[in-house]
Amino acid sequence: MTDEHIPFFRAIAANPADDLPRLVFADFLEETGEELEIARAQFIRAQIAMTQLSPGSPEFRETDALQAQLLEIYRDEWIWDLPRHLHLGGNPIWRRGCIDFVRFKWYEFVEFSPWLETVPVNRAQITEVRTRRGITTKTLDSIPLVRQLTHLKLGPNMNPIGLEVFLGIDDEQGTLSSLLLEARSFAALTHLDLSDNTIGNSALTQFILRFETSAFAPTLKELDLYNIRGLDDAVGNALATARGFESL
Repeated sequence: MTDEHIPFFRAIAANPADDLPRLVFADFLEETGEELEIARAQFIRAQIAMTQLSPGSPEFRETDALQAQLLEIYRDEWIWDLPRHLHLGGNPIWRRGCIDFVRFKWYEFVEFSPWLETVPVNRAQITEVRTRRGITTKTLDSIPLVRQLTHLKLGPNMNPIGLEVFLGIDDEQGTLSSLLLEARSFAALTHLDLSDNTIGNSALTQFILRFETSAFAPTLKELDLYNIRGLDDAVGNALATARGFESL
């Protein structure tokens, strides 16, 4: 990413569902006349076109092949949109011409979040939360990236203590401390994936019962609890009686 790119990325990040800022960026790139920039313009347009074509159609297959070829050739150049530390472990995925998904540990999420403000990431996977230290609702609400997220995956196999602090009970204090529910900046979240983790029944039950108080209760469409180990009847009863799950 160059300094000239930053205003375009900020515009894209501010309006992630709008293709117009992406197409304006593609026009700018093409006008430079440079091979790398022209290829990126073609990539953006190809990925956007795929969202408008019928999967399996000849046009879709041709466009898919073009974007895949461009990504294979230029990925090592375009990956510099991310901090160096996330080039491999971040497992980035491009959608509609820009990096849309990245995977990181909690400390990376906090450390790199100001830099990621210029990358229109809408989907994130947090793979590790080890301790409570440095994790507060204020921390979450101060991260611009959080406001962009529509999809959030925690884990799999995340440290149970860290995950329970994120979701539910702070055992040290004996008080409810559900960071995910208390943060106000998750208001765009439509998908929350907690699958393939070990979560204490108390933490998960409290999370479910307080779900309707979250900023994302009106927007969430999918809550994935697949293969969560050790659940008891209390969790099932909470799911059956809690409010706010009607639209999921």
